[in-house]
Amino acid sequence: MKLHHIAFWTKDINRSVEFYKKHFQASVLFRHTAGDFSCVFIELSSGTKIEIMTRADLSSADLKERTGYSHFSLEVDSKEEVDRLTDYFISQNAEMKKIKEQYDDGFYESAICDPDGNIIELAYVNRIINPNV
Repeated sequence: MKLHHIAFWTKDINRSVEFYKKHFQASVLFRHTAGDFSCVFIELSSGTKIEIMTRADLSSADLKERTGYSHFSLEVDSKEEVDRLTDYFISQNAEMKKIKEQYDDGFYESAICDPDGNIIELAYVNRIINPNV
């Protein structure tokens, strides 16, 4: 298992991407949109990946609570490993945010909360579907 990426919410994806490009020599790996959700995966010169995300409802009253840190993602080697870990955390009564969700950008994920409510994503990435991440 290895750290795959860290994710942040933003009201202005382009502003955030430009910031990371200017100050950290980031490059855009890919962009994804599904409904009112959009994200951009970038890679810093160090190899660190960041997912910058936005939604239409980020202009709501809870904007201050929704911008910034979202989650960190741990990459595993297979969908079966996501399933195994998910089943384990369910058996431990962990708070689940996502359970075995498949996305059209190649990610298969579950997500749990640590005791402080921080979200930890457990992800398999199908690089045949998405070779850029």
